[in-house]
Amino acid sequence: MVFASATCFGTLAILAKLAYRAGLGAEQALAFRFVLAAVGMLALAYLLGHNPLRLERNRLLILFAMGFVGYCAQSFTYFLALRTLPASLVVLIAYIYPSLVVAAGWLFLRRKVSARHVLALVASFVGLVLLVGGGARFELSWALALAVASPVIYTAYILVGERVMDGVPALPASAVIISGAGLAFALLAAFNNELTLPPTAAGWAVAIGLAVVPTMLAISLFLAGLPRVGAARAALLSTWEPVVTVGLAVVLLGDRMSPIQILGAILVLAAVIVVQGAQTWKPVAHID
Repeated sequence: MVFASATCFGTLAILAKLAYRAGLGAEQALAFRFVLAAVGMLALAYLLGHNPLRLERNRLLILFAMGFVGYCAQSFTYFLALRTLPASLVVLIAYIYPSLVVAAGWLFLRRKVSARHVLALVASFVGLVLLVGGGARFELSWALALAVASPVIYTAYILVGERVMDGVPALPASAVIISGAGLAFALLAAFNNELTLPPTAAGWAVAIGLAVVPTMLAISLFLAGLPRVGAARAALLSTWEPVVTVGLAVVLLGDRMSPIQILGAILVLAAVIVVQGAQTWKPVAHID
């Protein structure tokens, strides 16, 4: 289930590129993605007996704000970067976030950092430099700045969510967060006169695909698999996502990476595996 979830998440950048080709704007595509997904996730939560309105009022408001502000900002910067940058590059830059979480935890929460984490952090940032600098056709631009901003925002989102989610069921929390993001993007789309129906059949197909595959299916499968394999192993399996994106980008979009960028990609993915797998490799205490 977690592996299938990572595969579904891996289609996001590809579908975003196809949305632009189909004539959809960023706000329009994201509004469709999150509004349709919010309806689906709320229905799923109610169907399984997880009414989001039963959550503690303060946590409910914080979760909604996480979607309205944090998830909205992260997704928006990610989608805007995809307007001009290759999908493979954007998704690999996004995957520096595990190392950023470790660094932020050390800086702001005074958490201990192991030598393994430091090595992963260094490898992640060296990989980022190689990814950005290894493409001769890329210059420093707003698109690159947005691509880097996305994992930075996601890091803050994770650190906030870690505290808020303590003791909160994942399904209703996800439904609330997605609803917050849906409202934010609906307002953005309306403000920019993009809250309109897709003009073509291809646009409808991509819009529905964005809502179903990398959102509803990906999140539902992850939530279903999470308690069965544990958070650490689920995080490790999720590193399959950028591999799927890069593979699809090469086959469907014709993306190509220079040898230096390939080295950078290997360093980023290796750093992710080290960070995500650190907990998995620790001995587990069994209670008989």
